[in-house]
Amino acid sequence: MTTFNAEQFERLLQAVSSYNSRPGSFSNCTARFSGERSSTKVEEFIAAISTFKAVEKISDVDAISGMPMILEGDAAEWWRGVKSKAEAFDDIIRMLREAFSPPKPSWRIYVEVFETKQQKNEATDIFIRKKRALLSQLHNVPAEADQIDILFGLLHVQIRDRVNRHKISNFDELLREAREAEFFWQERKQHVTHNDDHASTSSSARCGFCRKKGHSMEVCFKRKNEEAKEDTLQT
Repeated sequence: MTTFNAEQFERLLQAVSSYNSRPGSFSNCTARFSGERSSTKVEEFIAAISTFKAVEKISDVDAISGMPMILEGDAAEWWRGVKSKAEAFDDIIRMLREAFSPPKPSWRIYVEVFETKQQKNEATDIFIRKKRALLSQLHNVPAEADQIDILFGLLHVQIRDRVNRHKISNFDELLREAREAEFFWQERKQHVTHNDDHASTSSSARCGFCRKKGHSMEVCFKRKNEEAKEDTLQT
């Protein structure tokens, strides 16, 4: 077993401390941004690098110098032209949003919200998440109750038939009730499919005795009559 004297142990502690205090960087960050003009992509990228910067304790100076590691394509070309304007990490965030996700006027956001309704096979939680992401871009975001009123009217009629709006006070309750409604309709669909398959099988079945369709040999009246005649003759 290796042993250390006091001086060697002190050097080891200093080395470990020095390693742990090294400034972080984006070298191990897996987030990448190629310059998509999409508010969703931009916000996902910003959230990822902001979290990584906080966890790795990356300074603003190192974050600015490390941006080429995580920017690709159009975004990398854009950064080469504007990096001199960034003095802090907040400047990077602001510049990314201004360049690739400029704010939309409220009327355009509402157009996108009401443009589509929930499709029959579209999961309610996914539909609501997308619509809420649009509403969050408004300068004056509606209260939760108002958002629920807006989005409830856009839900598929099968969901609205099973969910009582008056009993819903927040999005958690709406999603919970919507999932129950989806489960109900899925069960009903499976039940109908099973019955249809059973009816189809029954109608296409061919009797092994008389060779007619629509019944099996076990319930064939002709077979039963023949067996009854044979029993009579035998007696």
